[in-house]
Amino acid sequence: MAVWFEDDKVAEVRRQLRDCLDYMGELLPRAPKEFHFVEIYNGYGEWKPFKEDKRNLRLIEAFGSIYAMHRWPVMVQTVDDRTFRDYGIESFKGVLDGLDLSDRDDLSLLLLCLKIERRLTDVAVPLTVIVDEGKKKRNAAFGRDIFRNRQHYQGWYAISSQEPLLQIADLLAFCINRMTHLSLKDARTDTDREFIAVVNDMQIRSADLSPIAVSHDFTVEEIDRFHELYRSEMGLRNP
Repeated sequence: MAVWFEDDKVAEVRRQLRDCLDYMGELLPRAPKEFHFVEIYNGYGEWKPFKEDKRNLRLIEAFGSIYAMHRWPVMVQTVDDRTFRDYGIESFKGVLDGLDLSDRDDLSLLLLCLKIERRLTDVAVPLTVIVDEGKKKRNAAFGRDIFRNRQHYQGWYAISSQEPLLQIADLLAFCINRMTHLSLKDARTDTDREFIAVVNDMQIRSADLSPIAVSHDFTVEEIDRFHELYRSEMGLRNP
């Protein structure tokens, strides 16, 4: 998943996130190094005090409100067994820009980069791509071959505790993944419903996500029917 920030807004986003972290240090016994939203939601580590009175959800709601103000564009790309079956592909092989195409995570990242190339068509506009470290250590170069046609490109791996922009990406990835999980959950708690309302209010701006209107207590069957309709409209066979 990728979040797109305009160049002239980047410094301000970084500054405000660092200010928010400083404020969290005043509220918690131990100051956090970053906003990591799986840990916040589950009350892990230094975020444990926030779990006790639902301050974890309130914090996510606050970030959701910040996102709703700016609505930075979001691009989503996943790869699973169905993706391969849909297009009659058994596997990919090879390495490009250090990405192993036989690895699903690496392949997803490559396809996400190609999606960025297709949507940001003006190659004269400067582009910077920052990838959360994992495959390579921080500051290692990324994407020079993938984005070789761009006139002004730079890309590197970074650690999220030192790059606040990655923490916004973490927020969006967590919200999207948890919404997917809750959509397939038969029995939802009041906290689950609160979370769904928070994400709904964010109005995530993405051409890769399809908004649907469902009842308050929507069922898995409703989601399955929507998914079948979506696949039919895309010309894909339903399983």
